[in-house]
Amino acid sequence: MSAMSATSAMSAMPSMPSMPITSAPSLSRTRRRLVTALLGAGLLGAAPPSLSAPGAATAAPTPTPVLATRRYALVIGNARYAVPTNALANPVNDARLVADTLRRRNVDVTLLTDLTTAQMEAAVDEFATRANGADLALVYFAGHAVAVDDVNYLFGVELPVALADVRIRTAQQGSLSLKRVSQALRRAQVRARLLVLDACRTNLTRGAPSVGLVRAVPAGGELIAFSTQPGATAEDGFGNDGPRHSPYAFYFAQGLAELPASAPVETFFKQLTGDVQVATAYRQVPHYASSLVGTVTFTSLADGQTPATPPTEAGQPGQAGRGPSPTLGRDLIKARISAWEYEVERGAQYLDEPRLASLQARAQAGDVVAMTTLGLILENGEHVQQDYKAAARWYQRAADQGFAPAQTYLGELAGMGRGVPKNYNVAERLFRDAAEAGHRRAALDLLDLRVRMGEPLDPREWAAVLQDVTRNPMGMALPGMPPIQGLPDTPWMRALGVRPAGQP
Repeated sequence: MSAMSATSAMSAMPSMPSMPITSAPSLSRTRRRLVTALLGAGLLGAAPPSLSAPGAATAAPTPTPVLATRRYALVIGNARYAVPTNALANPVNDARLVADTLRRRNVDVTLLTDLTTAQMEAAVDEFATRANGADLALVYFAGHAVAVDDVNYLFGVELPVALADVRIRTAQQGSLSLKRVSQALRRAQVRARLLVLDACRTNLTRGAPSVGLVRAVPAGGELIAFSTQPGATAEDGFGNDGPRHSPYAFYFAQGLAELPASAPVETFFKQLTGDVQVATAYRQVPHYASSLVGTVTFTSLADGQTPATPPTEAGQPGQAGRGPSPTLGRDLIKARISAWEYEVERGAQYLDEPRLASLQARAQAGDVVAMTTLGLILENGEHVQQDYKAAARWYQRAADQGFAPAQTYLGELAGMGRGVPKNYNVAERLFRDAAEAGHRRAALDLLDLRVRMGEPLDPREWAAVLQDVTRNPMGMALPGMPPIQGLPDTPWMRALGVRPAGQP
């Protein structure tokens, strides 16, 4: 059989509205078919529109830049929340890193950590007074936040309930509104205002799909940046073997340290998006919205009648994401892939209505982990009617983003002829791409497939792959992640109907 294109084998289906479901034991046969149809077809809506600023309109004379002599930043990192389940690992480290980087760019920085809501409100008011009439003011918040009725609320460390249990009144009465921050800086007549929220963290979308930050429309002269796309999750760190920072803060500081003085701030945030999405295998895609006028840099302002333009000095678009810094190391990348695989396997095994609703919202927002989890749910057929074709479509969407676990799952379906025509060539290509990205399961699958294809194998290659898997088990949780009953399936087990001991 000639090699086929995996992309052409799976066509997208029209969008349909989602609907709530009950857990698997109570589903009737008809009900399971309906749920499967919604999973396979109703969640394939168009990707959310970009929040990046549009390009400039008709070219106009370039205004003369004016040196921004008064530049201020307020950086807040909240990690030690009162409820243990709300505690975060890296916001304080993130805040210190960002503050130090801004100071090296000669910005007047106020750094505060682990504040209550009342303390944050007071800090914003004091900051607005200091920055009165400033050329540029930046507020960076790392911690927990939610959205209610299109308003983003930032939580102080005294938050009395688990984040999943937050209700509207708690958010509105016991948090700092992003609108309040914006209004304070506008009253202070700051010319260019930058609001940066590294706050849509992993736990924010584990409950109701409405939880998580939403797009905010910036007032004139303002840019609002989010560490991830609306409704999706963001990484709180790289794991114990990597930098003690969120990917967003890590690349924010790295990019700011290297940024040319004349580069518009939109160029900086475009580059930051590229770096973070590549480093997280497109699991996290930062967004920003801008109403800045003229050309605004971190060192100068040039007023104009059209929005600031994002191209580089040479007139070319911002470069593609640089990806993970070489200092992070390949082993760290492998560990992150294993952690994402763990989340996929766990999410598919332990499913209820709130979790499914959360997966749907995250997948619609572009979260590749959620897409892959929905594919595995459909492939396993434990909670819904089994549907290999719909599973393959979900895997394909995530694989198109270069997400290694989805490439592996899709390759297994292609190797078994489930949901797509059986094609070892397609499977081999998918396994190779995923293995090169650092997915250990794909490396095992690739060796197994070569045996099935009758190719001779070097025993030393087998030994190297097996030793790597033994030292670093596939799909295992990183320290601090909750335990899971049993282990994820090993390669080709699902083709034989076999499950590891202890896994239901």
